[in-house]
Amino acid sequence: MKIGELGDQIVEQYGLSQFKIVVAVSTGVDSTVLINALINSTKIKHQQLIVAHVNHQLREQSIEEERFLHKWCRQHQITFMETDWPKSQHPQHGVEAAAREFRYTFFKQVMHDQHAQVLLTAHNADEQAENFVMQVIRGGWLNQLNGIPERRTFAQGWLIRPFLKFTKQFLIETAQENKLRWFEDQTNRTTEFLRNRVRNEIIPAFRKENPRVVEHIQHYQDQLLEQSNLVDQVVLEKLTKLQRDESFDLLALRKESLPWQKKIILKIITEVNAEIAINENKLDELVRLVNNTKQAQATIDIGKNYKFEITYNYLRIGKKITVKGEQVKKRVVTLNSWLNLDGDAQFQLSNQKSALDADETMVLSANQLRFPLFIRKINPNDRLRLKNGGYKTIRRELIDQKVPNEQRERYFAITDVDDEILWVPGLRKAWLKEPFLKDNQQFIMEFRIGGSPHGQ
Repeated sequence: MKIGELGDQIVEQYGLSQFKIVVAVSTGVDSTVLINALINSTKIKHQQLIVAHVNHQLREQSIEEERFLHKWCRQHQITFMETDWPKSQHPQHGVEAAAREFRYTFFKQVMHDQHAQVLLTAHNADEQAENFVMQVIRGGWLNQLNGIPERRTFAQGWLIRPFLKFTKQFLIETAQENKLRWFEDQTNRTTEFLRNRVRNEIIPAFRKENPRVVEHIQHYQDQLLEQSNLVDQVVLEKLTKLQRDESFDLLALRKESLPWQKKIILKIITEVNAEIAINENKLDELVRLVNNTKQAQATIDIGKNYKFEITYNYLRIGKKITVKGEQVKKRVVTLNSWLNLDGDAQFQLSNQKSALDADETMVLSANQLRFPLFIRKINPNDRLRLKNGGYKTIRRELIDQKVPNEQRERYFAITDVDDEILWVPGLRKAWLKEPFLKDNQQFIMEFRIGGSPHGQ
């Protein structure tokens, strides 16, 4: 196939004629065909192309490749962006995954810096088949067999892989026919990495049994993707019915069959953060929690600083909150001076008439107070005095009022010099030992959020 015709085909098929494009080039045959196809296309200008190259420093030949590519880009007046992956950053294990993460972080940065809308990579049909076999070996979820997506959102634009339907042999023949120069990565022949063993041993063995095995795997992946999309569509419909603002109806979820529960839970998690990895054991744990009717509230860590949380009749995914040291410190209350607290919260002790409603404040007489007063975040073991002289813990009050876990860290306690709690705004007022005396000087405690009254 003539290289220019291939380029025109790519530009037309993916509508690239008006975009600025980053092309990932390693100097292997696949990316060499891709960049040459684009520069020989009659439907795109060289100024629209940026070559992005990563020197992984895994072999001596990479220096020669980098120099060749830099010179080639100058000759063709194409912007060349290069970076090195320092050996000091190479991990002991998982080199392939770490290298991939480094590459795509770099590509994202290039797209941002060059104001590009598209990233093209040269993954081919053989690599799709390799991924399929590798996933079968490793195990996991069925949708992981779908393969590399041809197009997906990436950075501020799109990542497109135009060669996924082309075999490696087709690309080699195209390069030879058009007299292109490329480099063979000698590390591809080692057996150190699973991909190399699959590429050089397993796939060739499959091809001996049936030369069309790559085509057949691709056909299976197309069917799997089609069915996966249909299932996703139903899951989204169910999810829409379950959603309640940022939470989901737990009682309605329990009515779904277990297979649908699993699909819905996975979808909820991936919608929040697609990088959260949930294995089968963790998913079973989450399903058990969902169906445990004896627990009103519970939390499970799902990684990436997120938590899976049930609160009474609702389910939500939230970020884990780390309470900073300054948040737990108590602050001295100064008369007639507003204290700025977390967020938009404010507190004041006043000896003047309040503009707030009576049920949004707490009025006390001087005999009920032992100065100085303090304000701090609540502790679940804090106790509130009751009318009968007994005490009730903050934890029990929160449970009785069915306050969701994620809201409990927002409450403050106003205490006297002996750390006796007077009031937890928005939750409950303590029944104080001393009676309220109208003839004594009166003080008013006020708590507001965003300038609006808040309390009870």
